Amino acid sequence: MKFNPTMHKLSNGITVILDPMDVATVELNICFRTGSGDETPNEYGITHFCEHMFDKGTPRFPTVRAGDDYIAEHGGYTNAATAMEYLRFTGRIVAKNLMVLLDFWADKLKNAIFDENVIENERGIILDELRRRLSDNAIKAQNFTYEKLLNLDVPKGKMILGTPDNIKQFTRTDMVNFVLKRLSAKNCLICISGKIENKRKLLKDLEKLFDFLPTHNVKNHNPLNYQSCFVHNYIPDTENVVIEFLLPVLWNYQSANFYKKDACVAKFESYLREKLFDILRTENGLTYSVYKTGHGYGKVRLTGFETETSPENVSRVVELVAKTAYRIYTKDLPNADYLRKRTNELQLGRANFLESNSNRCDQLVMDWLHFNSLHNFYEQCRLADSATTKDVFKYTRGYFDGPMSIITHGPKFNGNLKQIWNKNFK
Repeated sequence: MKFNPTMHKLSNGITVILDPMDVATVELNICFRTGSGDETPNEYGITHFCEHMFDKGTPRFPTVRAGDDYIAEHGGYTNAATAMEYLRFTGRIVAKNLMVLLDFWADKLKNAIFDENVIENERGIILDELRRRLSDNAIKAQNFTYEKLLNLDVPKGKMILGTPDNIKQFTRTDMVNFVLKRLSAKNCLICISGKIENKRKLLKDLEKLFDFLPTHNVKNHNPLNYQSCFVHNYIPDTENVVIEFLLPVLWNYQSANFYKKDACVAKFESYLREKLFDILRTENGLTYSVYKTGHGYGKVRLTGFETETSPENVSRVVELVAKTAYRIYTKDLPNADYLRKRTNELQLGRANFLESNSNRCDQLVMDWLHFNSLHNFYEQCRLADSATTKDVFKYTRGYFDGPMSIITHGPKFNGNLKQIWNKNFK
């Protein structure tokens, strides 16, 4: 399966990526580079609320059911999502009905009614969604981490969903004005992966369908402020302590040789987690597993790993992690055999990528968000496969130079984790 996407610009400034594939379907992503990370405190939750309302009626499709049935009858489905960095409207459909899907989303984005009665009804639905999420310990942990590490606090609420007070107060005027301010052709991408018969005709059709979008510039992303800390988030009625080891990402998404750096760091992190698994689980029976984790968005991103254990084992786990991490970082780097194994393991993932129009579309959208360019898949593969132990050493220098953070969530425990880390990471 070949991968040869092309990037285009419509006359009003919309970026279009067309990714032809020899398949029977098309995947569509309409992505705006705006999300909950762009909201001010009195706007927390409004992007997500607007996402809901875009699906709640146009003169042509007055109900959700009417729209869903129409797309289903043409062999497709749709969805939408709000994230810290973007607002996305997506869908998949049999290739012959691509124009049906495009016309459907153009109608939603242009003619959404934002009916005041429907807004009131949806308000209750979103409040219920928020209550359910806030009772989830994983969400409590995420909120705590963003507040302590990234100075991003949503009092009594959650990033993306917002706060109860905001949700209760948003008016139709607030939403319409927000959409007019934040959604523009200049921060919009239309990405299509799948069976594309005639690129030239498709681009002309897109010009006509989406010429209604305004063309003003949109400012992106409130700046995050990372601050290192070793802090515990007490969550009652829990048994295990979740331990997050976090560090700022070393490499800039716009930097030269990003793919090579990314591949080397990824292989280092994979090797580190594998060795930590051996030490923590296989040799000492302290944890179930070790997982990759990360937080942040835009230019401020944290990377690392997490595990969980009983309160009485927290200090021991941190001690072993510090000792193992230092050993791997300074002298026990992945050798040629390990790198070759990882390269072979990646073959299946690459095949899954090439054969899935949804995976390809997602990656193209992410690269547009981070690079403003196309995803160079084959160059990425070449650079990743050519990585040597010397390369891994070169591109991971500074990984543990900090500022380091350890965040714990769950029941109380004894132990000064900062002191334990500093004492054993040497």
